[in-house]
Amino acid sequence: MSVSVAVITCGPSDLLALLQKSPALTVEVLHPNALTPHCLDGFQCACVLGGTREEPLVFPAECRSVVEDFSHSGRRVLYEYTLSFCQNYCASPDSTRFLRLVCTDAEFTGLEDGLLLDDQCNMRCTPYYRNNLARPILMYKKGLSEHARQPLSQQERTDCQQYGIWLETPAVAVCSFRLCNFLRARFSPVPAWSRLVRSLIGWLCGAPVLEEVEFPPQYQTGFARSAADCAASGIDWFSRSGILVDEGKRGVLEGLGTEIYPDGHQKTASSIRTDCCGEAALAYLMHFLAFGDARSLERAQNLEAFVYDKMQIRSGRFQGMLRWTDIAWEVCYQDDMARAMLVTLFKALYGLGREYLPQCRMALEFLMNTTGPDGLRPARTDNLNMSEEDFAALSRQNGAFPCAHYNAFYLACLLLYGKLEKDARCLAVGETGMQALLQAYPKTIREQSQTEELCRLLLPFAWLYYATGKQEYRQMLYTVTRDLEKMRHPSGAYLEWDDDYSAACSKQENGECSLLARNGDPVCDLLYSNNWVPLGLMQAYFVTEDAYFYDLFCRHAAFLSTAQIHSQDPRIDGAWARGFDAEQMEVCGLPNDVGWGPWAVESGWTVAEICAGLLQGVLKDKLKEFYK
Repeated sequence: MSVSVAVITCGPSDLLALLQKSPALTVEVLHPNALTPHCLDGFQCACVLGGTREEPLVFPAECRSVVEDFSHSGRRVLYEYTLSFCQNYCASPDSTRFLRLVCTDAEFTGLEDGLLLDDQCNMRCTPYYRNNLARPILMYKKGLSEHARQPLSQQERTDCQQYGIWLETPAVAVCSFRLCNFLRARFSPVPAWSRLVRSLIGWLCGAPVLEEVEFPPQYQTGFARSAADCAASGIDWFSRSGILVDEGKRGVLEGLGTEIYPDGHQKTASSIRTDCCGEAALAYLMHFLAFGDARSLERAQNLEAFVYDKMQIRSGRFQGMLRWTDIAWEVCYQDDMARAMLVTLFKALYGLGREYLPQCRMALEFLMNTTGPDGLRPARTDNLNMSEEDFAALSRQNGAFPCAHYNAFYLACLLLYGKLEKDARCLAVGETGMQALLQAYPKTIREQSQTEELCRLLLPFAWLYYATGKQEYRQMLYTVTRDLEKMRHPSGAYLEWDDDYSAACSKQENGECSLLARNGDPVCDLLYSNNWVPLGLMQAYFVTEDAYFYDLFCRHAAFLSTAQIHSQDPRIDGAWARGFDAEQMEVCGLPNDVGWGPWAVESGWTVAEICAGLLQGVLKDKLKEFYK
């Protein structure tokens, strides 16, 4: 027998569509401003969905009385994103961006007590008054430091202002946030939210009415594809998503921000970063080599030209510096500069052109002139805050900053340029800096995690051996690789790990934050760690000719294929997001980072770096000849 449910809402939503699909339900949609005294008489329950709009629902007085009378009759009502219900009312909406929801009622939800759920960049209405008889089902918590589960204390469970979903009375359930579009807003973990919604609607209707209804996913992962297919889809993402600007003549946008709003809209990170432009140029160059795509070659050339013609300082005491972004105009991060130059160095190595090699050398000269005797540079330099003497002092005092996050790619570029051009100064500074990292190893200064440091060290140690031919550096390359292997998950991913949790961004709030919660959690980072691996392993293979590195590359490439996003949404189809749970096989992780949370998609650091590395694997037999 069908259950009759009145859905009171201002517009369509995911939840309404699911209710309408259920063969166990008879659904009628009513507008909240058009309720009449007897319009709910024939219904067994009512579902008030206020979350279809940005402002929470407020009933006109005469319409509210209709719903209140219905509830007083003993029939069940679910209020979602409504400012007032029963005897309670709520504060104006505030953001849940840095909050997570904790399951506090395993019996109701069918989920594990303490399970953590993310509702992305949502909005919630905090209830004003305490109802001691209320039964919390999900509760908000800030500052959670676990990846998947963290039960609340009994005292925490009594804080009604942190209720997310609860039973206000035995016949009234309340959801303080915008739940109704939970699918398009990509709430995570997906299976947990599906179970929760089924349980909530099952309670409302008195029967499991959604068990047979399919919840259409907004994206999928887990597909086993070849490295070539993965990279081709990733390359297409640049134009499909609108990230590529004017065929690369004006660069690429930074990517997609981590914020996914309740209607499913994802924020765009719209700054133009020099590093992302250079990394995208390299990806397009590799795509041209792999597939002979003339358009990719043109885009690679446009982007490389943008790096040097538009973003390089050509005169004065900052001559050679590559600007960080079109906004942070006078800021320099040496490792970001270096990755922008990779395309120029690879072009020269592979015999594809040397037209920007002088500008590349000029950029390296600026960096070497601001590098300490120990071959290391500080994290960044800001022209505005540094006098001529300040810059001169950088070359006289040790950088004393043995951190791969900030120096690894810079040193690698010095070494490859020195090898290609027989440039003694580049070789000397590059080797000196690598010696400083080697002396600190494995206790290099960590930014995000120990895993990140190891992933970033693959490329520079490969090129250190390539440039010098010294066996001790070859052995160090193997040491770094084997240490990284200790963090490998069965999926082929390298998990975030930090033996002593000493990374600067470990367990932080109100700034940049690592995804690492606890060593051993199945979380991997494709912005700071795994993204560097394909290129690093392939360069290690090319310079050593050892199939060991290629085998590791293939294993890791298989993971990347499963982590790639497939979606009808062109803005995310073919991309990789930062935070990935290797067991749940979905984008999921700590949301604490202010700028680059789990759903951040970085055009250069992530998509371009992965595509370039994968395509070097595809081109293995062709490219290895250039290293002999």
